[in-house]
Amino acid sequence: MGSVRGRALLDLARHRLGWTARGGFDTKEFWERSYAKAVLPHEWALPPSSLLKYEFRDVSMHRTTTTARGTATLDQDCPRAAKTLVLGGGTSTLAQALCDEGWSDVTALDFSEVAVKRGLEMEPSVNWMVGDARRLDETFSDETFGAIVDKGTVDAIYLSAGDSCTEDVGAVAAGAARVLEPRGTFLCVSLSAPQYLWPLLQCDAWDIQQCEVRR
Repeated sequence: MGSVRGRALLDLARHRLGWTARGGFDTKEFWERSYAKAVLPHEWALPPSSLLKYEFRDVSMHRTTTTARGTATLDQDCPRAAKTLVLGGGTSTLAQALCDEGWSDVTALDFSEVAVKRGLEMEPSVNWMVGDARRLDETFSDETFGAIVDKGTVDAIYLSAGDSCTEDVGAVAAGAARVLEPRGTFLCVSLSAPQYLWPLLQCDAWDIQQCEVRR
């Protein structure tokens, strides 16, 4: 998901030029410094208001059936009654927007203590927690959430992790599979094209063989 231009630039840099970000987008130290200087909320890819009204179109070549929905909205894939985890909450207002729109139990996770402190102060209706998206099992028990929403965390790792990109993105996927309830939803908002990101999100922990990749 995200702009076609943004997706093309990211994939061109990562796959054709072999470039990885030198800013350390996958490190706690980078984000502690960034959030310490942040004044306004920062949103990756698209604002929460757009995500809340977005109609996801199935563009998957991995799904073999033709009976599933061709389109869906956020609340269909991530029901309001489901306990929901937002990965890499940062200074985004996504978690609070979900609460405002009727999601009843929302947790936001970030490994930046600065971001979590800000979240606790400004968004009391969100359960903010310090933790690493690559090690979800250290923070949550198995089958804790009905839905997990990632808007930018996987992209940050994908763009910065270099040779460990596959391992680190795979760790996010494996952790998500463990802490999701059976038939739960992992929604990944990404600027990368599915053919690049999809293989990185595959892991033995998933109990399904086909999945819908939407944009």
